[in-house]
Amino acid sequence: MFKVYYLDNKITLETFHAISDGTGGLHFLKSIVYKYFKLRGFNLDHQNKILGELPYSKKESEDTFVSNYDKNNKLALKENKSYHIKGEEFNNNWLLSVKIKIDTKAFIKYIKETYQCTMTQYITALVAYSIFAESIDFTGHKKPIKLFVPVNLRPYFNSKTLRNFSLYIKCSFDSEKRDWTFEDMLEITKNDFNEQLDKEQLNKRISALVGFEKNIFIRILPLMLKNLAFKIGYNILGEQVNTCALSNLGICDLPDDLKDKVIDMDFMNSSTGLALTVSSINDHTNIIFTTPKKDLSIINHFISTLAKAGMDVVIDTNYMEVYDEIL
Repeated sequence: MFKVYYLDNKITLETFHAISDGTGGLHFLKSIVYKYFKLRGFNLDHQNKILGELPYSKKESEDTFVSNYDKNNKLALKENKSYHIKGEEFNNNWLLSVKIKIDTKAFIKYIKETYQCTMTQYITALVAYSIFAESIDFTGHKKPIKLFVPVNLRPYFNSKTLRNFSLYIKCSFDSEKRDWTFEDMLEITKNDFNEQLDKEQLNKRISALVGFEKNIFIRILPLMLKNLAFKIGYNILGEQVNTCALSNLGICDLPDDLKDKVIDMDFMNSSTGLALTVSSINDHTNIIFTTPKKDLSIINHFISTLAKAGMDVVIDTNYMEVYDEIL
């Protein structure tokens, strides 16, 4: 369900989404890193920021989806299919990774002063516009661009769980509109965030998901048919209905004694199309694209927009490693 790797000065945690989400995984990784330095003999103060050093609470293992389930308060989960990015893919299941490093304070200052929005809203709209601008077959397409943005539900439901407790919100952009601007897409993004980041709406989504799990018909099915049912459910709610997934893990809040020892953090998701992750540590923010597609035009458009806005952008990628693999 999870693996821990190390290479030189890098520690990597790989985990299956069913056991936790990004927030829970980050707490676990911080505990691993803290324990590593303790075993090395460093005298550290965790400042109550490392859960592995604090007394265990039953609330950390609570299934908060179930505890917030209301059978009389459900929302339909049916989703229409979305536009999918076309293009030739790398061989052998290779994933291209492109990391963009940017100063956090400068980035936030630019976004707030220019567009009066959050970092996640800005990045969501910019990814959507980059897809629109670089996908020549999108205009007139029957399916919209849909970006799925996972939301940490803990603040909304006062939860301390380390189990998976996140849902997505979605931003949808009509393919029939031929004159999209970035500002248009940002306005839709802001409205979608405001409408969907509502506790009542989120609770209805929770109840619908748990209701599917509790369905007596599903529970009594033989395993082979149950797997088929869950596959159908995944097709309804999974990759067929989103163009790109964008996950913002937020700030990695470290104890003071670790800040000079942990110089960076990468957060990545796999994808069959295009995935994007965001995380901030120390004084910088990392934006990481992952994709099996060879075409870099969408990613290049995103990066060039940041550069034209005056942002100092540092790029790291495994492109040559992937490129060498296919020769």
